[in-house]
Amino acid sequence: MNDMNNSLEDALAGVLAEHERGLLARAVVVAEVLDEDGERSLSILTTPGVMEWDALGLCRYGVLSIEGPAAAYFAGGEL
Repeated sequence: MNDMNNSLEDALAGVLAEHERGLLARAVVVAEVLDEDGERSLSILTTPGVMEWDALGLCRYGVLSIEGPAAAYFAGGEL
């Protein structure tokens, strides 16, 4: 798994640099993956060295940043 994590880090760092978004510090990627039979699964990948509690914190912060605007949208902007 370490090779995949290193490849993930290289790929994300390259995309961020290409779009002048800064330096990648750490990342958590949640991806839906389809296997050759079309079966879906969820894959959680992190850049090297991300501890479980850091991954959880990054994911929770991401969820909160999505939930607020989504709730406001569905409430008609009245939140």
